[in-house]
Amino acid sequence: MLLPLVVFLIFVSVYSIAWQILGARKARLSLAGAGGLPASGRGYEQFNDQGRLLRRILKPFNFLAGLKVIRSLVNPMLAGRLLMAGSPLSVIEFAIFKVLCIVICIIFATIILRNDKLLSVIIGSVCGFLLPDFWLSMKIKRRHMEIRRDLPSVIDLLNLCVGSGLDFMLAVDRVVKNFKQCPLTQELSEVWRENRVGASRRDALQHLARRANLPELSSFVRTLLQADRMGAPMSEALKIQAEEVRLRRFLAGEEAALKAPIKLLFPLIFFILPAVLAIVAGPIILQFMQGDGLKF
Repeated sequence: MLLPLVVFLIFVSVYSIAWQILGARKARLSLAGAGGLPASGRGYEQFNDQGRLLRRILKPFNFLAGLKVIRSLVNPMLAGRLLMAGSPLSVIEFAIFKVLCIVICIIFATIILRNDKLLSVIIGSVCGFLLPDFWLSMKIKRRHMEIRRDLPSVIDLLNLCVGSGLDFMLAVDRVVKNFKQCPLTQELSEVWRENRVGASRRDALQHLARRANLPELSSFVRTLLQADRMGAPMSEALKIQAEEVRLRRFLAGEEAALKAPIKLLFPLIFFILPAVLAIVAGPIILQFMQGDGLKF
């Protein structure tokens, strides 16, 4: 009786996900064909297919937003973490997502541990509560790595555009349109949008630093604001900042290389060394246990 139910749930899940993916692709192609977006995907509207798909899946469960358990999962830091991850989910949607993960994990734990329902509920609740936070932390870490990787190249392009006579915001516009799609261009496109709707360049850049919460990007914003306030040439400030970011990335690589031998000690001692000892000393120990003595 349980197996048909599991098969049915898997079929419904796969069908729902496939339908959501096809719907998202059709919406994107229709916007591109109507002139809302370039067909190549460049421009200021960055489609996060994974986030859009998750929002479409969570939409039927929005009625849960009024529950106390959903409200209790919302905290002030969650909104900032969602911004750092570049996720389109709101704090309420993420709380609903966490509750659904808890329910799904409890169901799977109950299927696996049939004889102990209390243990299934405990394990499923803990896993379902921690998995969304772990997923969000991994998204933040990956986004920060991509921003660090692309920041020197983007600063060089900004320096080239500003050096050729463009205003800084026009340079941002040019870089966003011509650089590859990445988290950094998404953040810069948001800066351009805020400036277009009336925010000052200073406020838009400060919002960028707060959203990303990345030391390299905060240093970049501080340098630009200081150069703007003191009347220094923007191109010179961008050139210095690009060199500083590259140097910082080089030093971070050296530091990671120096930490590598220490990180290898644990698997070497607990996994590789016992295997080597078993291969070398195993036959000798077996000979002694059989009473044959040591044979050469």
